Amino acid sequence: MTAAGRLYKELVYGGHLLAFGTASIAATAALVLGRTPTWNLLVMAYLFSYGAYMVNRLSDFDQDRVSHLERTTYLEGRRRSLPGIVVVSFGAGYALALLQNLALFAGLLVPLVLAVAYSVGSKRMGSVLGMSRLKEGLFVKNLTVSFGWSLIPLLVGLYYLQLPIAAIALCPFIFLRLMANTIFFDVRDVEADAAYGVRTIPASLGTDASRKLMDAVDFSSGLYIALLVLLGILPAFAGLLVVFTPYSFAYRYISQRSMRHKDSLRDLAADGEYLLWGFVTYLGQI
Repeated sequence: MTAAGRLYKELVYGGHLLAFGTASIAATAALVLGRTPTWNLLVMAYLFSYGAYMVNRLSDFDQDRVSHLERTTYLEGRRRSLPGIVVVSFGAGYALALLQNLALFAGLLVPLVLAVAYSVGSKRMGSVLGMSRLKEGLFVKNLTVSFGWSLIPLLVGLYYLQLPIAAIALCPFIFLRLMANTIFFDVRDVEADAAYGVRTIPASLGTDASRKLMDAVDFSSGLYIALLVLLGILPAFAGLLVVFTPYSFAYRYISQRSMRHKDSLRDLAADGEYLLWGFVTYLGQI
C-alpha cells in the first residue's frame, strides 16, 4: 500500500475526516456568532465526534463486514483498543469542557447519551421504545444522527455563554444537511441494514424514493439558509453555505454513474463536505 493509500484509509476509515468535519462545523457556528474559533473549541468538537464514531464502529463490526468490508478490515487490528479510544476521547473532551464552564459540560452530556443510545442501546430501551438501539427504528436512525449534529451551534453558544437567535437558526440547516448525508450512506448500506434488521429509509422505501427524498431535503437546506440571510438573521457570508446544495447534487449524480472507486467517492465527497464549511465561511467573512 502506498503512503497516500495509508493516509486515505486512516483519514476516512479511522474516523478523522468526520471528526475534522465536526470541528469545521463548530468553527462555522462560531464565525456566524461573530466569534473567533479557539483551539479548545475545535479540539473538543473533534474529540466528541471521534469518540462517537468509534462507539458506532465498535458496535457494528459484524454488520460492517457486509456493508463496508474494506473499512472493517482496516480497523480489525485496533478492535481491542476501540473501547479505550472511546473513553480517552470522551474523557478528554469532558475535561476541556469542564475547564471552560459548567453549562457546556452539562450540555455535552446530550451527545454522549445519543451516541450510546444510537449505537449500543439496551434491552430496557427495547421494551420501552420497541427498539434496543435508536438506529433500528425507521427514520429514527436518521433523525438521531441529524439531531445530534444539529446541536453543535447551541453547544458552541454554551461555550461562549451566549445563545443568540443566529445559533438557534443555524440548527435546522445542519439537521437538513445531515439528514441528506445519512440517507445517502444508507443507500450504500441497504443490504447490510436489511440483513441486520436496521429499518432505514432505503431498506423500507427503496432507493428511488430515497434519492427523491435526498433531493428534496438538499433543496430545502439551500432555500432555508438563503432565507435566513435575506431576513438578516444570519450574516451575509453565511449565504455561501448554499453552495453545498449543488455540491451534494453533483457527488450523488457522479456516484450513481461511476462504478470505479464508488466507496471512496462517497466517503470523501459526502463526509468531506463538512470539512469545507469552516473554510468557506472563514473566506466569506474576511
